[in-house]
Amino acid sequence: MSQVVDELWELQDLMSQLAEKERKLNEKPTDFAEVDAEYSESLAEIEGLEARLETASKEKRAVESDLQDCQELLKKYQGQLMQVKNQQQYAAAWKEIDGSRKQVKEYEDTFLRHLSDSEEMQKQIDEKREEANPLKEKWEESYKRWQGSLGELRKEAERLKKSVSEREQKIPKNVLSQFQRVAKQRQGFGMTKIVNDSCSLCRFRMRSQAMQQLMRGELITCEGCHRYCYFEKVS
Repeated sequence: MSQVVDELWELQDLMSQLAEKERKLNEKPTDFAEVDAEYSESLAEIEGLEARLETASKEKRAVESDLQDCQELLKKYQGQLMQVKNQQQYAAAWKEIDGSRKQVKEYEDTFLRHLSDSEEMQKQIDEKREEANPLKEKWEESYKRWQGSLGELRKEAERLKKSVSEREQKIPKNVLSQFQRVAKQRQGFGMTKIVNDSCSLCRFRMRSQAMQQLMRGELITCEGCHRYCYFEKVS
């Protein structure tokens, strides 16, 4: 079992190295981060305006639909005016027509206001997009430089991925499965080193029996964090 413990410790070391390489691969350099923040802010502003424009457009379409309905109703009342038979019916018909005309005017004014607002927002969006074009070019150039500088780091990460895969093949599946499960739950660490009879990661103090098992090379887990334990023997 001592060999499995050593294989697990080597695997943990490789995974830690790989995690560090991947962190560096994803860490934005200062010059790119500044350009990225500026460009992202510009895009967010455009997206905000587009969202407002979409809302205004929906409201405009709703008002347009109400306007059409009201215009149809006005036509109906105007047609009924020709069929009245007395002064009372005539006055009532004109009252309905007058009310509908006012409603039509209100809808027309609202529609025109929404139309004007939409046109103004579209103008702002076009201007912001025009302003964003140089930022986009600057972002693409900076991103290309950053990615171009990562060649050796990517190669090293790929080498470590291969080494991790090869090391995993040497470990029993049930042991590897538990190691991977705990590593996923514990920030990438499925194994811990025991120093001065305590877990170096969760500080849980090992029982004397557990320490004896470790010294014999047996595979045990920390009672505190459930990681596999590694004890480096002094030659």
